[in-house]
Amino acid sequence: MSAQSNCAARTRPQTKPILVIAAIAASIGASTPSRASDTDSEHLFGFTEGADIGKAGEREAESETIGRFGKAAGSYAAFTQNGQVKMVPIENFRVGVNAAFGYFDMSGVPELRDGRMATLQGISLEARYMLLDRHAAPFGLTVIAEPRWGRIDATSGSSATSFGGTLTVAADKELIDDRLFGALNVLYDPQATRLPIPSAWHYESEIGASAALSARISTALFLGGEIRYLRAYDALGADAFAGQAIFAGPTLYVQISKHVALSAAWNAQLWGRSASGDALDLVHFERQQAKIRINFNF
Repeated sequence: MSAQSNCAARTRPQTKPILVIAAIAASIGASTPSRASDTDSEHLFGFTEGADIGKAGEREAESETIGRFGKAAGSYAAFTQNGQVKMVPIENFRVGVNAAFGYFDMSGVPELRDGRMATLQGISLEARYMLLDRHAAPFGLTVIAEPRWGRIDATSGSSATSFGGTLTVAADKELIDDRLFGALNVLYDPQATRLPIPSAWHYESEIGASAALSARISTALFLGGEIRYLRAYDALGADAFAGQAIFAGPTLYVQISKHVALSAAWNAQLWGRSASGDALDLVHFERQQAKIRINFNF
């Protein structure tokens, strides 16, 4: 689900592109915000969400690619390409719609069918309501609801109709004026999946928490890191533990211009435990996860 490598090298996304982007950012500056406080915090923190949503009347288009790599054995790579449009119809409230496309490449992974496939993964909506604006309050606080419909299993790519959604509470704060930002998230992600067998439904859920820091390196460039804890259940509630994992890794944000920004993140599973007691949880999660996103405000 949600909430959440033919060779060893393939299961390790290279961090070199992040360093290249950072170098390019050094030459960007004239058209970017002069203060870090003027930067939208939503995408500063990688997989962790910032609380900013934009101003009334603003619209945004976003392209986001999420890659997931590595299982207990064999070769596993899965990508989700999200295309989203968003708008802020009134102050403190934003809505959006997203189409997700999936690509899967698997070989020799226990309980997963070998093969490659690309297909429409599903459709989702998003509603964000900002309870506190960090510019006027001690910190920013936003509630995010993302109901979704899926037509394939997010791990195997097999046909399976699902209905679910993620509820996230995102908080952030400018810890050092014009220099350092911090964010905290908590989330709950339930899902009901109708299997191909008639009248057979599978219920699952995920809860999680994350913390992140992002520091301003130059006018255009922010670098940081995040840590995430995710816990999976084979039920909609917390009464059927299935597995857990801790992910951590670096983040990057480049304000290319006033209206264009690029962000990236890479996380590795540092620790995990499945219900069967395995050293890592590579059933519900992957060894590594990566994200790259570009957004346009207009």
